Amino acid sequence: KSMLYLEVRCVMMAKGAGVQGLQNGSISCIGVPASVPSGIRAVLAENLATTLFDLEVASGNDQTFSHSEIRRSAKMLCQMLPGTDFIFSGFSAVPNSDDMFAGSNMDSSDLDDYLIIQRDMMVDGGLKPVDEASVIEIRYEAAKALQAVFEEFGFPAITDEEVEAATYANSSDDMPNRNVVEDLKAAEQILRDGITGFDVALALAKRGYVKTAERIFNMLKQRVAGDYLHTSAIINKDNIVISAVNDENDYTGPGTGYRLSEERWEEIKNIRQAISPKDFN
Repeated sequence: KSMLYLEVRCVMMAKGAGVQGLQNGSISCIGVPASVPSGIRAVLAENLATTLFDLEVASGNDQTFSHSEIRRSAKMLCQMLPGTDFIFSGFSAVPNSDDMFAGSNMDSSDLDDYLIIQRDMMVDGGLKPVDEASVIEIRYEAAKALQAVFEEFGFPAITDEEVEAATYANSSDDMPNRNVVEDLKAAEQILRDGITGFDVALALAKRGYVKTAERIFNMLKQRVAGDYLHTSAIINKDNIVISAVNDENDYTGPGTGYRLSEERWEEIKNIRQAISPKDFN
């Protein structure tokens, strides 16, 4: 029997056991199907089979399997173009050198290319183009908020130099060295004193970071409610859970699936590299 046959048998067993979804598509073992003829095609077929069983599909594209830019992009497109619940089980937000897992199929160095592919193919890959000034502003505010939390809890200080470096850093190589021993003591203090996310939210609110405090508090409320555990669940910008429970799968064939709204298409088109003839006037 083929690997695909065995994988589909496993998917059927998971469905029969009452599982709501699967992290699917040869996650940490992607090197195995990637090394045999038609292996990547079998991964795509496994994702399709899981969808046909009406299970949530987190369709891989996290574990790196090749250093070829073409091969890893081609594999990703197998999920991005037809659509899936979650194209990535993990899109690394850091460079490959900082990835403590095992290296991701896509990482922060691929963001610009990914945004352009969305635009090229008129497909919603889930990312929104942003301008550099906005990124710098948000990263600076995040670093300052973390600095304030460390001060409130008496952790080893985050210096202004570190805040500045974190605002513009690409990787950990761009950050000043810290006293790791003292930072580990702070980690032990969190466990010893029972410091929780709610304490962090209170500290942020006390120091004037009210919006960030509210977002952390809302995240904690979602953890208590547990609605995000429903099949194919996401939490939108209004902190509302959308899942197969309140937005059921009503796909009935070509033309009945997800379509880009005009507003979303305008977002996708507006990449920072785009230029207009008006720019040359």
